[in-house]
Amino acid sequence: LNALLADTNIDVVRIYNRYEEKLKGLSETISTTQMEVFMEAAANLDLVIELAHPDVTKEWGENILQLTDYMPCSVGALADEKLKNNLLLTGNESGKRLLVPHGAAVGIDNIYEARENWEEVTITFRKPPGAIELEEEPEGEETILFEGPVREIAEKFPRNVNAMVACALASVGPDKAMARMIADRRLDNVLRGEFEFTGKDGSRLLITKEEPAVGVSIPGMVTSILGSVMRALHQSPEGIIFV
Repeated sequence: LNALLADTNIDVVRIYNRYEEKLKGLSETISTTQMEVFMEAAANLDLVIELAHPDVTKEWGENILQLTDYMPCSVGALADEKLKNNLLLTGNESGKRLLVPHGAAVGIDNIYEARENWEEVTITFRKPPGAIELEEEPEGEETILFEGPVREIAEKFPRNVNAMVACALASVGPDKAMARMIADRRLDNVLRGEFEFTGKDGSRLLITKEEPAVGVSIPGMVTSILGSVMRALHQSPEGIIFV
């Protein structure tokens, strides 16, 4: 963690994890296994970042937004329309921001800028079975596990589709954006994301991204999260800011 933030002006002053072994090696002055203790410090933080599971946002998101800015990296939580609206209302009342990291989605700022023009959005994830949270591993070389709205896939695969939800929120919404999840053994240890946007004016945007799998995520996720954090805190380690 310290190496990742070495070239930034970011100080991590409080970390919560419910598992004590995950906090091994961290100072007791910043780490805690008690969420209530963490929340006591939240009002003095510039930003709280969630890196665990959508359930954290469901249980604590509104409490955090009453005190400070909040960036849930398990973006799938925001596919719950009632929860999203409650978070936005809380942030509006407290003057705090709900921040959505771009994650594996490339060019989400351009996608969001053109949101009024998008007519259709389809996002396909191809992953080896071991990189998908499944109760039973499929037997075939290629198995379609889901086809339907992003809102529904977020409930079925809460830790696998954060970039899908982010793109849906930035474009046509999680009910209109279509999602496909394919377990593909031929990819070995590679995660493949295919993003297709069709505009009302006939324009098309196609983005394909492949990266090696690390559990259910990709090695570039750490870099993307750090970039989102830097922008959220209005920082740039190189002194140049792309807007």
